[in-house]
Amino acid sequence: MKYREVIERYKKGLASEEEKLIVEQEIEKYEAIEEYISDRIDTVFDDLSIPLNNEQHEEGTKNLNKSVNRRLRKTAFFSAAVIIALVIGIFFIISPLADSFYYNPAKISVGSENRDIDFDVYAFSELNLPGYSLSSNVGIEKLGFGEYDIRFFRTNLFTQESNYVTTNIKRNNKITDQTEIIWHNGFNFLNVRYPTGMSIEFVNIQKDRVMNHLVRLNPVSYVSANLIFENDLTMEELHELELKYPHIEFIWAGIKVPKDNTRRDLIGIHLINSNKVTVVDRLVEEKYPAFHILEWLTSPEGCNSSKMSIEAKAYELHYKSLLQYMIDRKEATDVLDYHDKLSYYKSALEYAEENGVKTYGVLVYSNAEDLIPLIENESIKTLELNEVMASKKYIN
Repeated sequence: MKYREVIERYKKGLASEEEKLIVEQEIEKYEAIEEYISDRIDTVFDDLSIPLNNEQHEEGTKNLNKSVNRRLRKTAFFSAAVIIALVIGIFFIISPLADSFYYNPAKISVGSENRDIDFDVYAFSELNLPGYSLSSNVGIEKLGFGEYDIRFFRTNLFTQESNYVTTNIKRNNKITDQTEIIWHNGFNFLNVRYPTGMSIEFVNIQKDRVMNHLVRLNPVSYVSANLIFENDLTMEELHELELKYPHIEFIWAGIKVPKDNTRRDLIGIHLINSNKVTVVDRLVEEKYPAFHILEWLTSPEGCNSSKMSIEAKAYELHYKSLLQYMIDRKEATDVLDYHDKLSYYKSALEYAEENGVKTYGVLVYSNAEDLIPLIENESIKTLELNEVMASKKYIN
């Protein structure tokens, strides 16, 4: 009989005693095996469940967090590196590239050591600002992308008062307070230089009016006055006038230019009395002779065979060199003056080369008692007082 048939008989209760014993022995054997297997399975599952206990679970969580944090740190570091690279690229590559397309006051290309704007400001003030000087040591703050804040002192040569000027240059745009810089000082000179609509009689009345006021001043009153000559003077004649009246300070001379009814510009030079040594550079002095009058006078060149005095020669060279400098410095001219001033400088230089350098009038500082004889004895067409002080501040 087969074992399966015996099992069936056991299940139905038909098995003999001998058959029951055989089946029950087999069942007992398999129960023992089942218990053994069950114990083994529990052990395996216990082994598999070890990471799930509290300590190991926390450890696993920490490891996972560390792994995630490492990835986050890597991502954040990469992002920061990209941002830093972009910032560096913008400010150290793109911004300097943009600067190169526009006027850069901090650039060193004119001289060997000093910044270009130091020479630009000097030449501009010499030609355009009668009675004022701008400090040659200009402060510059670079803002990037062709924009700069510049700072300098503007000094009234009569009162010796200085104002601190802060202004902005942005991608060749004009100086923000350019009007204040240019016209604050030359308005009266313009009126006497270009007496539009004034008859000869009115000009004479103007001269008499100012003289009547002048003679009533205290003799030691210190005055600033604009004088217009009846006839233009050469630089030699101007220097002779300076020698003839040693107590009068000849500050600035307006230089004659081609007649142009469309514009009323002032152009001229500061004279020896008002000049000072500022930024001197060998390269600049070689290319533009007498760029600084006092520097050139210490070692004048080309005057041995000239009948002209050294001072008169210095004035001529100074004027022509300043004009040539501003012509060569187109970007600076556009920023410090205005765009069509370049053509004006060119025509002024051509006129000076063809007709010589001549002055139509001067700005002078003097005690009232010293100025009166000059007006009475020389050919003065008209004059105007700018300022009057009780006396000169600093007595030599």
